[in-house]
Amino acid sequence: MLNILKSGKVYRAYKSISFAKEYQALIDILELSCKCPVFGCLKYHKKYSGGCVSSSVLLTLNVPKQCIKLTEYKVWADFMYYLKYTMDNDYTKIAFSIAADTELTQKHLDKAITELKTQKRPWQYEVPQVILEEIRPEWLVKYEFTKKEKW
Repeated sequence: MLNILKSGKVYRAYKSISFAKEYQALIDILELSCKCPVFGCLKYHKKYSGGCVSSSVLLTLNVPKQCIKLTEYKVWADFMYYLKYTMDNDYTKIAFSIAADTELTQKHLDKAITELKTQKRPWQYEVPQVILEEIRPEWLVKYEFTKKEKW
């Protein structure tokens, strides 16, 4: 990613194989124009990566507000779990035959989708998660090489 940005090109994430359904649903919910969302954190806010960090470079970006979508980390994590119980061709509908053994209801799924879609001010999130369609080279303020353990 850093090499792409330093060369003056726009970084766009490749389509995910492991999380194809989850990311496509998020793209639809947030009305994004990308093949795969780029996830980030907000400066001065609580961060959580679930232990998964894909790089050892910390980028500081100055992204225009209109290019940023925010989600609550916990809501996104719950939604990813709920997707296991949705219909194959419609992430908005619970497949009752699959979800019969859980306490998950259509109401849970609907609430998560609404919460993901609803954009709030950054400080209204407990753990805000930044969602971008791309990263433009002019947004790069600084970068630092760091160890994964710092996250």
